[in-house]
Amino acid sequence: MLALLGYGMIVTFMVLLLAKKMSPFAALILVPVVFGLAAAFISGTPLLEVFDWIFGGLYYSLDENKTLISKGVAPTITLLLFAILYFSVMLDVGLFDPLATKMIKWAKGDPMKICVATGIISLIVSLDGDGTTTVLIVTTAVLTLFKKMKMNQLYLAVIIGFSNSVMNLVPWSGPMARAMPVLNLTPKEFFVPVIPGMIGATILALYMCYYYGKKERARLGYTAEGGIIHDSDLEHIIKEINEKDAYLKRPKLIWFNFILTAAIMTMLIMDIINGGILFVLGTAIALLVNYRQLNLQSSRLIANGGEALGPVSLVYGAGIIMGVLNGSGMSEAIAQQMAGMIPETMGAYIPFFLALISLPGLFFLPNDAFYFGILPVLAPIAYQYGATPTEIGVASMMGQAIRFASPLVAFLYVLVDRTEVSFGDYSKEYLKWGLPSFVIQTVIAILIGAIPLPFLFN
Repeated sequence: MLALLGYGMIVTFMVLLLAKKMSPFAALILVPVVFGLAAAFISGTPLLEVFDWIFGGLYYSLDENKTLISKGVAPTITLLLFAILYFSVMLDVGLFDPLATKMIKWAKGDPMKICVATGIISLIVSLDGDGTTTVLIVTTAVLTLFKKMKMNQLYLAVIIGFSNSVMNLVPWSGPMARAMPVLNLTPKEFFVPVIPGMIGATILALYMCYYYGKKERARLGYTAEGGIIHDSDLEHIIKEINEKDAYLKRPKLIWFNFILTAAIMTMLIMDIINGGILFVLGTAIALLVNYRQLNLQSSRLIANGGEALGPVSLVYGAGIIMGVLNGSGMSEAIAQQMAGMIPETMGAYIPFFLALISLPGLFFLPNDAFYFGILPVLAPIAYQYGATPTEIGVASMMGQAIRFASPLVAFLYVLVDRTEVSFGDYSKEYLKWGLPSFVIQTVIAILIGAIPLPFLFN
């Protein structure tokens, strides 16, 4: 019954978003509270415990011995808040102006070149494994250009989201970081067999950018001879970028700001210091060095803080829905139900079945529930039939191809907020590419033997 409630909660949430009957923030708060109360009633749990589940999703959960057993979204919120503040300051000082200018000159008003360039930048920036950072950097660089050329901003959202999903398979990302200790795998053992599938998904990502660019060319009436905008218009856009809020720009400090940003990104990737702390320190340093006047420091915090409020509130909402899923036992019930779908007589095919289960599993469940709930159940069964930890690990990654259409991924609310599109529209468009990506990565894994299908090779 709890599993059905869990499915019902996610489906209800998605229907409300797709039908545009409720804002994401309201749905994230109210839908899980209603279903949480229903779960408490069914299980006989005191109603007030629903608020303990919510607390656990937002902050932390303790067991009966007062030992920390899970963290909520508070660390993500700290990272998000100060990452937005930091990159907003970098936008104010003009750090990304040269990149935007070079892109505009190279693209020359060609929507296809703009889409391809956006995809390449998104793939590169996504190497840090953090979706929020990717969104902030890429939208800062290209959103103005999309708006000026009246290009479809939904395409921008999907390009960023899909590119990040490909690079979300690196060893320092969330999925592998969870699966490695469960399966006792080293990064090399795990990552090497995943690389061919990532290459296939990268090719699909670049084709997607090309496809979107061709569509925008046709829609906007672009021709190589006439273009959409004239050279004078391009120069006007460049001039507008350079002159907008000129009193805030700090061109003489561009190398300092670049080095500071590069240092923060390097430490973030190497996981030397907690990301939230990095951006707290970075924001303080950036404000102090770039704006010596106290009134400017205060005004930029206030101005940029307003921009951060929307996405931060949505991440709070995501914490509530994940807290109710986990605290009520819905996640565990869904995990057990999915694991029970695989008959033990098909043990040799468990990695393949796990790849199939990961498709809905990673859409309907938080990463923690899938990798700490389903994997420990299936892995020992698979080992009895000759499967290896690497095969199980690779199979568990396949569903990540569609995960970034799920309402349980917090940074996606930052993405749709920054690109000014609805979550429902984004999710529908993303799945058009996420599902083929799942097929491509799974087929490649089967062909190279990373996911065994004995009847193919006997």
